[in-house]
Amino acid sequence: MKKLLAILAAVGLTATTSSVVISCTTTVDRFGKLNFSDKQVYTTFILKMKDSGFISVSQAEKFLKISDTEIIADVLKILDKKIAEEEYKATSSNIASTLKVKEKETTENITSNLLNDLATNKFFSEYTAKVISDKNGLVNDKQYSNNHSLNPFNLFEDDEKINYSIYYKKTSENETLTRWQVLGEFGENEWNIPSIDTLNGGNNFYIIGSTDNTKVTSLSDTKNTKVLNKDTKIDAVTGPFLVAKNEQEQAFSGNEIMKYRFQSYINAKIIPDLYTQLISLAYLDSNLYSTNLTTTNYTRSFVRLNTSNKLVSSVQNSLTSETKSSNVKLIWSFKAKVSTDATSWVKSYKQALGEPNSSGNIILDENSITTLKENFSSDYKPTAQNPKLENNTKLGTDPFLGLVGYNGIAKNNDTGIEAISGSLSISTDAQTAAKSIDRPTLLTGPKDQGFAVGDNGESEIVLVLPIYLNDIYDNSNVTLNVVNQQATLSIPSDTWVPLGDKYSPYVDDMKTFEDPQGVDIINDKSGNLYVKATAQTGSFTLGNTMKMKVNVENANDTMLGIHETINKEDSAFTSGFDAVEQDKVKDTDKILYSVLWARNADPKSVYQLSEAWSNSVQSSSDIKNLTATNKQLLISEIENGLVAGDTDYTTEAKEELYTKYIMDGDNVLFQGLYDEIAKYIKDEDGNTSD
Repeated sequence: MKKLLAILAAVGLTATTSSVVISCTTTVDRFGKLNFSDKQVYTTFILKMKDSGFISVSQAEKFLKISDTEIIADVLKILDKKIAEEEYKATSSNIASTLKVKEKETTENITSNLLNDLATNKFFSEYTAKVISDKNGLVNDKQYSNNHSLNPFNLFEDDEKINYSIYYKKTSENETLTRWQVLGEFGENEWNIPSIDTLNGGNNFYIIGSTDNTKVTSLSDTKNTKVLNKDTKIDAVTGPFLVAKNEQEQAFSGNEIMKYRFQSYINAKIIPDLYTQLISLAYLDSNLYSTNLTTTNYTRSFVRLNTSNKLVSSVQNSLTSETKSSNVKLIWSFKAKVSTDATSWVKSYKQALGEPNSSGNIILDENSITTLKENFSSDYKPTAQNPKLENNTKLGTDPFLGLVGYNGIAKNNDTGIEAISGSLSISTDAQTAAKSIDRPTLLTGPKDQGFAVGDNGESEIVLVLPIYLNDIYDNSNVTLNVVNQQATLSIPSDTWVPLGDKYSPYVDDMKTFEDPQGVDIINDKSGNLYVKATAQTGSFTLGNTMKMKVNVENANDTMLGIHETINKEDSAFTSGFDAVEQDKVKDTDKILYSVLWARNADPKSVYQLSEAWSNSVQSSSDIKNLTATNKQLLISEIENGLVAGDTDYTTEAKEELYTKYIMDGDNVLFQGLYDEIAKYIKDEDGNTSD
């Protein structure tokens, strides 16, 4: 039993013991629709493991002696995590098989990454709020040490003697590194906490390890580099050495670095509360996409959003209608001091946003949020025409856009809006006003005097950014939308984009091209073209008699689509391309598909939907321009909020996945589940398996 408790503690779960015994011969009612409990699921699982020969009668008896509800719930969290991982892998495998791409590496733990991302998002907003609330921008990080040292640990198999530190550049242009530390940390009388501007300023953070806490001042002081999720050992490196985020990037963003600076706290205090959503999240994502299951080539492959999926149906009323309404919003609030004249204060915001003479709410344009972020920055240099805006908020920044005053994500309800992520602190009147907002808007309150909030009668204005999946799954990067008789494709490195599924009214032949510059273009045996960027910028001319220049940018991936490595061993590839063209595709090259919004995959229809949404006042360039990684983070945050409070959906998810993986699971699955649980059954005296 002690070993069970130790393992549970190691994964961040809390448990207590109980002496109540359940006989291994107890009969168990198999759980049915809408009628099962943690205890029934737990007992059913143990007996199924025994019946399948994975554990002995005496081992099962040891498990069934556990009747404490906390222990059972905690063991089920581990079980849920394993089932969710298997379901995510099955979903990924189905898409890979349909689209002829490689499956994700089996070493990639999807659920662990998801838990880390959700927990880090939550902590980032809380921590930045503390930075903002302190007049000197200082936070006592030791309150988050969880009886453990700050900073990461166990990043590699053999790093038990390594001490890691977090360093940051105060600005992206500043090459000097500052060590993140509080008073007494590393035995020094220094207190260096990154500012809000640094935390929101891009990839300014670095992890550096050494055996003796050697302080560095620049990256040139490091002697070696180890890559997370690639290198497994440090191989006797003593340091100082750099721990890179991946093979392409060395640095981390302010949001990403939180899970390393506060690793122990996040693992122990935040992640365990998220386990209960894993089954629902895996179930939700399993039917997020629909595919054309008869795909035989890369050009006609596609996935589309499944309109019956809970995420899709909850976020908005339609993916394709000309006018849409959003049920989910990002919310920020900005406050004035009690002594400030509310009318003048609201007018100052209108002035800054280019609407000095307007009355009523401000409809935001593509530059509005950037303007506010720059003005709120401590580095902002005010002028007579553009003075510093007063914002007395004590709320932190969001993990997506980096704007202070973040309330969280809200969804519509009967009377207004309610939080599904974060803590909604805006006034009831503002919540009511936010419900009907269908485009990026700054709510200025009654008579342009803001909304009264708090006991002191402060004034606040509220920024509402409606969420549309058309922005999150924006495909304009790979659509031939024309500006000044030219189109532009934004393509990530080492990635092919098919052209045979594209349309333009200005091109008569999508299989004919000339004058390629800074690109590789191949064609399959049907003549369909595929383009890859080989330089930072490039171009080619597409068409036969009706021609159009297509510019190509080798850009960061901002399109959330299917972006996976081409399976060169699949028959769709080997039979679809001749040998010369096959050789031009590297083993590590990827293909990028957009996620469609409608059943109709006809290229002209896809083009028209994309063009119409690009010109819509409801569209948000701020959401469109998020990186694909941040768009996925936003999706996960919304999904988690939607399922967390929906007990009916959780019940449905458990019915389906418990039945699939416990009642109907095969031996391969049981082996994986057993591997997770078997290490808890140890003989107390001999330390051997039964």
